[in-house]
Amino acid sequence: MWDKRTGLVCLLTLALGCGGDDDDDGREPNPVGGGSGETPTVASCDEAGGSAEVAEPQIGLELFGDSDYGWLGSPAVADLDGDGTMEILAAHAKVMAWHADGSEAWTFEENEGRVWAGLLVADFRDGDELEVVLASRSDVWMLDAQGVVLSGWPVSWKDEIRSLAAGDVNGDGQLDVVVASTNNDTDIITAYTAGGDIISGFPPVASGTIGCEMGENCWAAGTFDQNLAVGDLDGDDMLDIVAPTDSAYAGFYHGSGEAFDANPMFENRPKTPGVRYLHTLSQAQQGWADDEDTELQAHFTNTPPALADVDGDGSNEVIMLASVQNAAQSDREQGVALWVVRPDASRLPGWEEPFRAPDYLFGLWDFDEANAVGATNQATVADIDATHDGPEFVFAGFDGRIHAVTAEAEELWATYYAEDDRVLTGGVVVGDLSADGIPEIVFATYSPDEDRSSLFVLDAGGNIIHQLPLPQMGASVPTLADVDGDGEVEILVSLRHVHWDGSEASVVAYDVAGSTTGCLLWPTGRANLLRNGWVRLE
Repeated sequence: MWDKRTGLVCLLTLALGCGGDDDDDGREPNPVGGGSGETPTVASCDEAGGSAEVAEPQIGLELFGDSDYGWLGSPAVADLDGDGTMEILAAHAKVMAWHADGSEAWTFEENEGRVWAGLLVADFRDGDELEVVLASRSDVWMLDAQGVVLSGWPVSWKDEIRSLAAGDVNGDGQLDVVVASTNNDTDIITAYTAGGDIISGFPPVASGTIGCEMGENCWAAGTFDQNLAVGDLDGDDMLDIVAPTDSAYAGFYHGSGEAFDANPMFENRPKTPGVRYLHTLSQAQQGWADDEDTELQAHFTNTPPALADVDGDGSNEVIMLASVQNAAQSDREQGVALWVVRPDASRLPGWEEPFRAPDYLFGLWDFDEANAVGATNQATVADIDATHDGPEFVFAGFDGRIHAVTAEAEELWATYYAEDDRVLTGGVVVGDLSADGIPEIVFATYSPDEDRSSLFVLDAGGNIIHQLPLPQMGASVPTLADVDGDGEVEILVSLRHVHWDGSEASVVAYDVAGSTTGCLLWPTGRANLLRNGWVRLE
């Protein structure tokens, strides 16, 4: 008889064998663990004289204030008002800011509806203080350092805005705000200046700048989970935008709103939003599958992309982690695949087909209760192993494992983090937690069930160093930052509550003794507080 929990553990341990009452192999039923067993010994960052030993994180600060924190946005840590001390921000139903000592700085709750994407925190208006940007349902707000709404805001677009990022899109030297919506009514992205004005050329379809016909040789659908990257793809003064959609298509856009030209190898597809991400390159070139039932393709519903120079040629590539389905879309539970492509959608040598983690156990579908969502398909880009050229890609599969893959599309290791289908993770952050120049991997898990989640610290070989219990429903992507100015890193998690009476913390900061801030390679959700997924590799 199939037992859901025991049966899943058997799936997780297929490679090791799975004993029952009549065939007890003596193994522990909990499969959590793995890794290569070999931690890199070459530093990825300048060594700071530390140790390979990573101290166990200890709770140093608890912040109170709301029952709904921890949707999918990481906490933000920044000196908002320029007084030399940090503030901590988190959001879900409202936005709260705390001082580094834990006292409340301000609360913003004029928005109606949840805040899905991570808060943007940056100097948008060239002043002495920072600004904060949030999206809530169809509205986007910009606040000053005291939480007051700035002139020109809020602006309204399409419900629901779950993707939010920043960068200088129009080339005027000032940061702009880019949004993408779940509403797939032709245009899915638009962009605003710091004053709240629509940038010329946006939205691309309505403005006529996209350069292709939607539904004929270009396609798009909704963006459901921070499906935006903003960075330099063409070397001009205007940053570019990447927006994978709820389909097998991903659009790459210039700062003018025009879509990037597709490589001529893609037949009758002049622009990148027309390229269908079929796994077999020859079939992607022709634009259709020879056999829809068996050929595989990407699906980018929950894909936050990244930008980085993967091959060291001085130009950035696009990195996207997609779920895998057959071309007919009748079998969607075929694992995940990692794509590395150029701005014209052509594929790098060694990446002619995506790297695929084919096993499917859980993660594609939202839970039926507790408003808990399926896994976010995002790859973290960082140099975790300096013995390999280029960066590594670290991501969660649909197989209960965290994977690390090299720039040559070779898997370094895979580590189980979940023992059954009720525990997921939103993604990982990377930073050196022991001052030896070799980074660690940090992530939190979440669950619709109370007290099932954990905070994990892995070494660069994928071995679990620490696993600490998280209360309530757990948390999404953590943030690594020096909150209190002591030169050491704190790990911040924004907790999600099953029930709340005000007695439990909304955000928890863990101290990591012996850590330093000099090697934080991907320290928060979407890499930085612009939430743009753009990594500048040294």
